[in-house]
Amino acid sequence: GIEAGAVVADPRASLVALPRGATGVEWGTDLSFVGVYVRALLPGGAAEQSGAVAPGDQLVAIDGDAVFDATFDAAMARLAAVDAEARLEFFRGDRTELLAAVGRSQAAPGAATITVDDRGERREIVVEAGANLRDALVKDGIDVYRGTTAWTNCAGHQMCGTCIVDVVGGAAATNRKSNDEEGTLNLQGCEPSCRLSCVTFVYGDVEVRVRPDRDGGFFGSATSGSAW
Repeated sequence: GIEAGAVVADPRASLVALPRGATGVEWGTDLSFVGVYVRALLPGGAAEQSGAVAPGDQLVAIDGDAVFDATFDAAMARLAAVDAEARLEFFRGDRTELLAAVGRSQAAPGAATITVDDRGERREIVVEAGANLRDALVKDGIDVYRGTTAWTNCAGHQMCGTCIVDVVGGAAATNRKSNDEEGTLNLQGCEPSCRLSCVTFVYGDVEVRVRPDRDGGFFGSATSGSAW
């Protein structure tokens, strides 16, 4: 049945009390970093012992405060603010089903404009919000690779680290940079504003500079003497 006090009036929602800091849950999110779900349960942890939480469950609310549409960081900050025990609401289903249960359809993608600076030549590309940056650039005939990597790159499979762009405007309208991406860029002496376009998703207007100069050279650079 429907639990009293639940944010989601649906039998697939459940309320579980778990100790703050020891929930026994490994939390996950998608590349938009909006919404939180249960990625895994720690063996013997509080969530597993409750018998009420399962991998794939969506986090709906914390102590009655809805977080189903909050960013991952905001939801985790709310959880950290709990004194001792957190009253967590979960939804058994995927995010699309959760949004439907709260009376919201999956938002239709809006439009985003990518302004491209290609060595002084500027152009604009209009894409659906959530589009992959590398795919959008390549589809529009824009070269994101240096030298021979135009033929030796991994075709966007997140393996070569050569599709570097400099996001000079609108960085907040992209997904968060992961530690792996940060490390790859640091090895190549890239500016902090640089991104690997194959793992960058655009949710609003951005401005990017393709094939930016960089100082380092794990994968080659403008100063390393490499063809890359």
